[in-house]
Parts: sequence; structure tokens; C-alpha cells
Amino acid sequence: MTRFLSLLALVLLLPACDAFGGGDTASVDGYPVLFEGQWGFIDSEGRLVSTPSFDFADEVVGGLSVVRQGADWGYARPDGRVAIEPQFVAAGRFEGRLAPVRSAAEGWFYIDETGGRVGEAGYDIAEPLSDGRGAVRRGFLWGYVGEDGALAVDLQFAAVGPFAEGLAAVQTAEGWRYIDRSGAFAFATAFEEAGAFSEAGLAPVRELGSEVWKYADRQGRIAINSTFDAAEPFSEGVAAVRVDDKIGFIDRDGAFVVEPTLASAGAFSEGRAAVRFSNRWTYVRRDDGLIITSPAYSTAKPFRGGLAQVTTGSGNNLRVGYIDLDGAVVWEPTR
Repeated sequence: MTRFLSLLALVLLLPACDAFGGGDTASVDGYPVLFEGQWGFIDSEGRLVSTPSFDFADEVVGGLSVVRQGADWGYARPDGRVAIEPQFVAAGRFEGRLAPVRSAAEGWFYIDETGGRVGEAGYDIAEPLSDGRGAVRRGFLWGYVGEDGALAVDLQFAAVGPFAEGLAAVQTAEGWRYIDRSGAFAFATAFEEAGAFSEAGLAPVRELGSEVWKYADRQGRIAINSTFDAAEPFSEGVAAVRVDDKIGFIDRDGAFVVEPTLASAGAFSEGRAAVRFSNRWTYVRRDDGLIITSPAYSTAKPFRGGLAQVTTGSGNNLRVGYIDLDGAVVWEPTR
């Protein structure tokens, strides 16, 4: 491994301990890989556990992966068995017990793990559930369904964000406001723009008439009054923010733990965050500020179950691989 500071002269202020909490490795059933032009699955040790047979396979969530065969989308288990036959024009991930799918005749609706419809059809857009609510749109208005597939918050908003920590940002005539899971407004304050809350109890917001981002608490009060050109939700105690054209990370007090010197960065997951130098990605460790491998990847997804999907190349030369938390290659990028 290489000291993050010595690689590109970053100023790291991360303490040499697991100061922010989190970082536990979640259990994941399988990981999609591209092999000889088809998608299959490997286990956490990098062993191929299903014969590649799909034209595309997404991450395994709740034991199921969205897969495509030809033009049709369905769901498969990580052992390669088809769980719900490819039959949909489009499909989203299962979150909880529901997943959004679209058919040519009925538009978007939700299904359960048997493939049976739950709730009504005919939405123009339906999103995967988040915090027990799924955003749906019909015509120009958005609302939310609950875990039973029925409308939990009526179609009434111009735009919406996902629920997180019991609250969601919605666009109203007054600006962006926050609602709770019942659809009631959480507080009176409206914002020019608003992002998702996190376990830190903070959300990135832009005040009415302002061009800069700050962070608000669950009462709508500004809790971090520093100003940023862009700001993301907190994850594992830190948040990515942009100052001019560079990205850094701040803590809950608004102090920089990674100075804004990065070209781009993702959220922390399992104690690692994807960071980009120039046009190549790697990961930085949260606890001691080390990068785990030299920047070498075209894309880098968050860690899940101790592995992260990375790619090299693009287009017809796209290769998909996996590395572990120490940066060791578990599955050499293949296509």
C-alpha cells in the first residue's frame, strides 16, 4: 500500500483509529462477473459459482440479482438459477420484499419475490423502496408507495428524493421541504435544494436564494454553516463536499478530514471510499488515510461484503473484476 499523502500530496487529517464507527462487512450472497461475453456470479473467495449465461447481471440484493436475457429483464439467484423469468421491459432491484418492474402493456408496478404483482400498475416511473417507501410518478406528480405496494403518500409533488432515516426531500411550491413516512411535513423550513438525511442526523441543503451548500439537522436548522459548492449525504461519519473543482471529506463538525484535492470521490462503505485521481480510481481507507492500491481502474463501486467491483477499459473492451478490502485482486478483470 501507498501512503495517500505521498501519492498526490493530499493533506490527510484522519485519525489512526476507527473513529467514525461503521465499517462492518455485510454478508453478500454473490457477485456478478463478465466472463467470455456473458454474466455469471462468483462467491466471496473469487470462485465461479454459476455458469455465465446472462447478457447482464446486477448486484445481488436480498438474494436476487436483476438480469437480462436478450431484451427481457428478470431475476436470478447467485447460483445462476432463474427466480423470476425474464419478461419485463425494465426492472429494478429488490429492496425489502418488493421490486419495481415495467411491462409494455401496464407501465411500472411492483412485484414480490414470487413475481406476483403487489399494488396497482400504471405508474410512469417507480423506484426501488428506500426506508420502506418507493417513489412513484404518474403524469407530472410524485408520491410514495409503502411495503404493501399501496400509496402511502399521495401523488402531489413536482419532484422527490428517496426516504432515509424516516425523512424524504420533496419539491413543493415553496421550495424543497422534508416529509415523514406518513407524508406530513417534518418542519416548516423550505430550501432551494435538499439531499438525503443520514445516520449523522444531517442533510445537505441549499438555502433559498443561495448558491452554496450547507448541512441542516432534523429540525431544519443549519448545523454546519461552512459553505461548499456541492455536498453529499454523510456516510460512516464523513461526507464528500466540493470546493471549487476539487472534492474533500468533512466530519460532523464540518472540519476537513481529507482536504479538497480529489478529482472525484464516492461515499464511504465498509471503511473504504472510492476516489479518483485524474482519470483513474482507487480506494482510501477511513481509519488511517492509506490508499489500498495504486489508481488503476476506470470505475470503482462501493464495497459490499468485503469486495468491490472495479472495471478497466470501456465499451466492447469493458472488463469487470473485484478487489478485497486490502486492494488484493480476488477476480482479475475479465470480459
